[in-house]
Amino acid sequence: MIDSFCRIEALSKSGICIHLHCFEYNRPQQKHLETLCQEVNYYPRKTGFLQQLSFNPYIVSSRDSDRLLTNLLRDDYPILFDGLHTTFLIDNPALINRKKYVRLHNIEHRYYQNLKKNERNTFARLFFLIESLRLKRYEPVLRKADLLFTISKGDQEYYRSQFQRSELILPFHPFNKAESLTGAGKYILFHGDLSVNENASFAERLIKEVFSRVPFKSIIAGRNPDHRLSSRASEYENITFISNPDNKYMGRLIRDAHINIVTATATTGFNIKLLMVLFSGRHCIANSAITKDTGLVQLCHSADSTDDMIKMIYYIMDQSFNTEMLKEREVVLSELYNNQSCAKKISELIFTD
Repeated sequence: MIDSFCRIEALSKSGICIHLHCFEYNRPQQKHLETLCQEVNYYPRKTGFLQQLSFNPYIVSSRDSDRLLTNLLRDDYPILFDGLHTTFLIDNPALINRKKYVRLHNIEHRYYQNLKKNERNTFARLFFLIESLRLKRYEPVLRKADLLFTISKGDQEYYRSQFQRSELILPFHPFNKAESLTGAGKYILFHGDLSVNENASFAERLIKEVFSRVPFKSIIAGRNPDHRLSSRASEYENITFISNPDNKYMGRLIRDAHINIVTATATTGFNIKLLMVLFSGRHCIANSAITKDTGLVQLCHSADSTDDMIKMIYYIMDQSFNTEMLKEREVVLSELYNNQSCAKKISELIFTD
């Protein structure tokens, strides 16, 4: 969602007139979008049991809408599908003469395989398995697109090998420049959506294998955690657990930490959390899965095992985050992850293609 919203904002600032079509799902309508777009249209998702019986992936079939097709046919503007999950209409005969582009956030069938790997619930594991198979079967529909916009180098290599026409558009984000505080913080932070099993599993490992073995104050913060996770953290005096912090509080936790830990188990897509930490936090410990092909390895302290993390924590806790480190971040981040440069590239590719 961060990439999508910040892309809309950057395209709007660059002078692109946007007619936005959104499917509503567990989020309120965003009035701010109306200040960025010529018009904003909302559609309900079809989330009933029958959608599960489709040969198409559930995330795609649940976004079928006759009203959306009618609205798209009111003009002949290029269409940018935001994610594979929004492409139900991409091969509709009524749109055969339209310019069509797809922003890809992941190699979706691999992403669902990874969700299955980290899921404990049997029924959820079965859903992720079936959805992964359906996504792999459905993926050739992307040949109907004039061009694919991939979010990472790894994804670009994959999609170019499958469909040839793809361009790398790095993720959009809410930062104008690196705003990290110099000096030292007083704690180590891991944050994430703890309702996602990958994040919850890693948080549990951190408690057991890292934070419980160091004398430094450590914080785990995130959305919708399982009660077992907070109970596990409460067994240790140096570990604080914060449930459901709002965005402002979360931003303050990231900014004030001495070390932020960010990890991933899969190398597809791009984890925006890495950018959040580098733009606004101090030291960052990251594993190779999350930094691969990002151009950001030099800004992070690498650790691929819990033992490596412990060694790195002891090393970094004695180091202040200084102005030289901040300047290096400013140079690298402004060069590689510049919203307006990415918006300009999208505009040129769509309107001069």
